[in-house]
Amino acid sequence: MQIDGCVQGNLAPEHMVTGGQALVSATRHVVKAFAKGPHIFNLGHGITPEANPDHVQLMIDTVRGA
Repeated sequence: MQIDGCVQGNLAPEHMVTGGQALVSATRHVVKAFAKGPHIFNLGHGITPEANPDHVQLMIDTVRGA
């Protein structure tokens, strides 16, 4: 079966607040889970006001390096 379209995989936005290894692990998990097809990586509910900009950068760097 062939599926036409793209999957949008979500990272829980609380990782933008908490950061750390849990953020890196969860980001890698999402990237790996959808590695075989077209995939748009995003946050489940966007960036909240509580998000730490350093954590956002860590997520971006992890996606790019995953």
